[in-house]
Amino acid sequence: MFESLPGKIDLDNLNNAMEELIAKISKRIESAAPGSLRINSKQGKYQYYHRVNPSDPQGKYLTKKDRHLAEQLAQKDYDTKLLKVLKKQQKAIENFIEDYDPDAAEQVYMMLNEQRKALVTPEFQSDEEYVKQWLSQPYTRLGFKSTDQEFYTANGERVRSKSEILIADALLRNEVPYLCEVPVYENGVVFAAPDFKCLNKRLRKVFYWEHLGKLGDAEYSDRNAKKLEKYTLAEGFDESSLILTFETDNHPLNTKVIEEKIRRYLL
Repeated sequence: MFESLPGKIDLDNLNNAMEELIAKISKRIESAAPGSLRINSKQGKYQYYHRVNPSDPQGKYLTKKDRHLAEQLAQKDYDTKLLKVLKKQQKAIENFIEDYDPDAAEQVYMMLNEQRKALVTPEFQSDEEYVKQWLSQPYTRLGFKSTDQEFYTANGERVRSKSEILIADALLRNEVPYLCEVPVYENGVVFAAPDFKCLNKRLRKVFYWEHLGKLGDAEYSDRNAKKLEKYTLAEGFDESSLILTFETDNHPLNTKVIEEKIRRYLL
């Protein structure tokens, strides 16, 4: 079974990236020198001419000191050709987005009656089913000491600090599925239990969130420095999936940072 539908392709971001590139190239063309470059080959050597007036087929000869102008005119010619191709590709993307239904493949199964559904293994999962299955994964959390303070999230999970409440409640508010302290393994051995394991539903990608809340404590900082090294050195662990937040006694966790982390990685 595939983990994601074809509809999970990030078409909107692709189109936005194309628009940004077109704007960048267009701006470069507008700021370039007027006219065009003519290159003439003579006895195995190349000569460069600057044509400004269309009625002048020859143009002004460019010397070595005019090299920068020749480069700018050549770049302008390249950019003009590139812009034409990019606009054509942008139109193709827009037409594809208009015609493409990301839910079409999923709907084939959804349109079956219940009797047929019971006999079929669907190729694709709906987001709802995918999240439900993801949240039901079995695991064992780290325990709490009898001396540990009790902190509870809006969802009822016990966590280890007020800052973790802020993070968990922000995840819940933004409808980001998460689990607390899911162990991470290397070669069958647990090497970390990040504060939160989070799911980007749109990409169906997992992220791990570590909050380092006592960086003013030398022993705590040393311990967590070693833990972060384990993430880097762990075979098969994608370090780009690690979200980090920090605080000290004099610099508490900024809730705007929490929201930005969620927006950047999990939505």
